[in-house]
Formats: sequence, structure tokens, C-alpha cells
Amino acid sequence: MTWVEISIAAGVFVTLRNALARTLSGQVSPVLISWARFAFNLPFSGPAVLILLITSGMPQLSFAFYGYCFLTGVTQILSNIALVSAFQHTNFAQAIVLHKLEVLFTALCGLMFFSEYPSAFGWVGIIASSLGVMLMNLSKEGGPAGLRRALHFDLGALLALGCAVFLVLASFLLKEATTEFAALNPHLGTSRFEAAVHAVFHTTWMEVVMLTAYLWWLKRKELQNITPHWHRMSLIGAASFCGSICAFWSYSLTLVVYAKAVAQIEAVVAIGLALLLWREHEVWRQLPGIALVLSGIAMILLG
Repeated sequence: MTWVEISIAAGVFVTLRNALARTLSGQVSPVLISWARFAFNLPFSGPAVLILLITSGMPQLSFAFYGYCFLTGVTQILSNIALVSAFQHTNFAQAIVLHKLEVLFTALCGLMFFSEYPSAFGWVGIIASSLGVMLMNLSKEGGPAGLRRALHFDLGALLALGCAVFLVLASFLLKEATTEFAALNPHLGTSRFEAAVHAVFHTTWMEVVMLTAYLWWLKRKELQNITPHWHRMSLIGAASFCGSICAFWSYSLTLVVYAKAVAQIEAVVAIGLALLLWREHEVWRQLPGIALVLSGIAMILLG
């Protein structure tokens, strides 16, 4: 598999995870939904790491690797809470579409801080797909008239954009973690798959520890909501594991911004779910933006 197929798979799994989280929004707190995403990920990432330990042996790990995983955990928690909170203030499609502006943020961050330089054609695709996301924002109800609506952001939109910023930070920190792991373990080859699995596991258990401590000390009653919702929470965890593995793997194989741009297929899938499951009919007006997003992805692939 190439990074393209892996990135598309990541986008699909992330959409499924977010759709499941959307069904719990309003029934439990955003923090508990975030806890479920990570806690129910461990039954999958734990055995995956165990299998690798049996087949490949104990890898070399460093304080830098653990540090990157910890910082990734913090930024992922904040991004997930922001996105789930956005579901309470705007429709599902709108929240997903707006947080996909992370592609543009990723390109700028990679250019300024991580020496990632997309090709000229790649830049055209990045800008086109980002403009497509903003064009889809025109479909929302309320706000100023005309094209100004594309830049009008209510609380739900601002939360979705905050999610995008934290996701950008998490993505680069993850790439640094997998790069550190690969440098410490050159005998494992160049696929970076094992680096992705180990990064997922160590990031996830740190996230569970942080969120469990928070809930236990400050929101202990929230833990009572786990039992009636554990079925959906376990599905969120499974989708989270698959999406994280694919995302981490793709980041290690190409520029982070390229992987994220292709994963914008998530926005298109989310709009389909919004129409089919939640009857968000205003989404029909987002079709021109969807076309622009797909065109941008095609240009990035050609670039």
C-alpha cells in the first residue's frame, strides 16, 4: 500500500469515529467521549504492540520518543474535546468541514517550522482544497449575506477551527515520534509501520491516564455513564485505533500536509452521512465546495 491509500483509509475511519461520537454528543460530556476514544483504543493497540514485541523483539525507546508521545496526547485530547463540543453548537457536516482547514494550517506550519516544502502544483492543490472547505461554509444558515458568510464563524465554527490547530500540532509531534523511533531502530526497515503502532500505543495509554485522573478527581459522576454507552464507546475506540494507525503511518511516509490533504475525503464522507443519517439538507448547497476539495486532492496527488 502507498501513502495515498493509507491516507484515504485514515479519513474514512476518522469519519466513522466522529459520526459515532456525534451520536453521543449531548448524552455524555465531551471529556468522557474523548476518554472513550482513547480507553477503548487500548484493547486494540495493546495486543498490536504485543504481537510486534513477540515477532520483532523489544525496540529501543528514548526520553525524546516518550516526550513526543506525551505532547501528542495533550494536543489530541484538546482537539477531540474541541470537536465534540463543536457538535453541540453546529451541525455535524459543518463541524467536520471546518476542522479540515487543518490542511492549510499544516502547510504553513510545516513550511515555517519543519522544513516541509510542497511542490508548486501541490500548493495549488492545498489552496484549492482549503478554498473548497470555506466554500462549503457558505451553506450554513444565519450569518452575513453573500460571500462574507464563508468567513463568518460562530462558536461551533471557532471550536472546529480550534480543533484544526491542535490537530496540526499533534500531527507534527506524531511524525517526530515516529522519526525518533525509526532512528533508534534502523533494523526494523523503512516501512515505518512498527513505528506507527508503537506511537499509537504509547500516546494512547498516556491519554487514558491523563483523562482518567481528570474524571476521577473532578467529574467522578461522569464515569457512571460508561456502562449504558459502552457498546458505542467500544466502536469509537475501534474506529479510533484504525484511523490512528493509518494516519500515523501515512505521516511517516510523506509530507504531513500531503497525507492530510488526501484525508480530506473525510469531509465528503461526513457530508454524505449528514444527509443520510441526520437529514441536514442544507448540505446540498455544499456540493460546489465538495467538487473543489476533490479537485484540490487530485492536484496534490499529481504534484
